Amino acid sequence: MRVSYLIPALALISSPAFADSPFSFGGSVGYEFPVSGKVIDETSSASVNLTALNSSLAGTGILRLRGTDFKDSSEAPLKATIEVRYALTQTSEMFGAITYSQADGKSANIGCVETIVSGAPVCSIPLTATFSDFKQMGVELGYRQWLESPFMRDRLFPYFALRAGATQTDAISATVAAFVPSNPNAVIGTWNLYDDKVTYVVGGDVGATYLIAPFAEIGAEVGVRYNSKLSEIDTNLTPLGLAAANDKSDRITIPVSVRLNAAF
Repeated sequence: MRVSYLIPALALISSPAFADSPFSFGGSVGYEFPVSGKVIDETSSASVNLTALNSSLAGTGILRLRGTDFKDSSEAPLKATIEVRYALTQTSEMFGAITYSQADGKSANIGCVETIVSGAPVCSIPLTATFSDFKQMGVELGYRQWLESPFMRDRLFPYFALRAGATQTDAISATVAAFVPSNPNAVIGTWNLYDDKVTYVVGGDVGATYLIAPFAEIGAEVGVRYNSKLSEIDTNLTPLGLAAANDKSDRITIPVSVRLNAAF
């Protein structure tokens, strides 16, 4: 950004990009919180031979999946971003960014096994899934606009930003187990849910930076992102009649981060 603000003493307050070169650099780190999207959607299988899935189970049954959100399949991803910024005017800039996100997978209750007991269907065998780690790397292009504000007298610069890009998401799998008294962790299979896939992401941010030195500023921002669907793998799901379980993987996330901008 390049900002100048006239105060009574005619002093110049500028952001780090107010330098001889229009180029500057920025970096941020924070968390990205999923607020929509299903890693496993609500659905039910065909009737399956349970003994073939695990010898601790007996008879036939139906796998009933309750639907599992992305926020339940992993911790909130830690996201790091590096930007190259190009000042267009005193109060606007274009930027290119490289992003990397990672989160540990979690275990979640994903549904139950329904069996027939005394002639009535009973869903009494819990199903849990242990998910693989979540990893993403992406590139983005964006536009940032600073807002004229009386706070600029105090070196505080509010802004909004728009961005779009492409993101590579690593494959996601889940090891699924049933709970029965004879075997509390009766594994019924590892389901490959999504393949490595490049998808698109669009979003926006609002934030503010604070000048801490002639060519450095810190800040914080919050945003919203739409991430398109991942690449489905149905190889393990189709034989069970669960091919629809991974059809709703597009998601909305809320990134919250702190920033450091500098010009050299």
